[in-house]
Amino acid sequence: MTDTPPPPSDAPLTPDEETEALAAELALGLLAGDEAEAARKRMVEDTEFAAMVRLWQERLAGMANELTPVMAPTSARLGIQRSLGHGNQPLADVPQIHRGRGGSAGGSGGWMGWLLGAVAAGAVALAVILLPGQDQPGYVAQLAMEGMMVEAQVEGREIRVAMMEGEAHEGRDMELWWIAGPEATPVSLGLVPRDGSMTMALPEGLEPGTDVQLAISDEPLGGSPTGQPTGDIMAHSTLTQT
Repeated sequence: MTDTPPPPSDAPLTPDEETEALAAELALGLLAGDEAEAARKRMVEDTEFAAMVRLWQERLAGMANELTPVMAPTSARLGIQRSLGHGNQPLADVPQIHRGRGGSAGGSGGWMGWLLGAVAAGAVALAVILLPGQDQPGYVAQLAMEGMMVEAQVEGREIRVAMMEGEAHEGRDMELWWIAGPEATPVSLGLVPRDGSMTMALPEGLEPGTDVQLAISDEPLGGSPTGQPTGDIMAHSTLTQT
């Protein structure tokens, strides 16, 4: 019996695979300019795509949490600081996810295995970027509501969300929103954990500052079906520099 040959390395992705790759790129912060803006707009208009991006954010955060932080060499830290200030973006050297590229011939996992490898590379890059010792301001917000307290801590390009007291209402989820200014459209940061904490990378284009507000809305299980808050705003707080 003849084995079926693997697909050619330049085989195009299917539409579903294209969407998955775009969601992963957005979660990694690899998109910029018009492409990033179009992807964020799609999150607002396409609830399935928004859920896919949040899933990749959680997957990436889990990968980064499993890494053991180590202090990078001085030369590496200086290079990262330069990249954060001017010139290339911090993830510029991470291999881009080129949509339209198929799985490598003979490799395991096909295109998804290759994509997960790129995500793992992004997690490593984020772990290096967010190491202690970099001169970046931190921010905190405490969102208090009846019987509950949620705390969000921003360090560099990382946000940690923790349920400090209480729990979400049964049959409902709480969703965290980033509001960059009075006229800004809320951007979903995902669901608030029901207990414990969750750490994720901030999506590309979201810049921490004391003019930023975080808000929590009451949503159906799985989050907002529209990409914007649909339930009551349970709490909101401005980021405060630490």
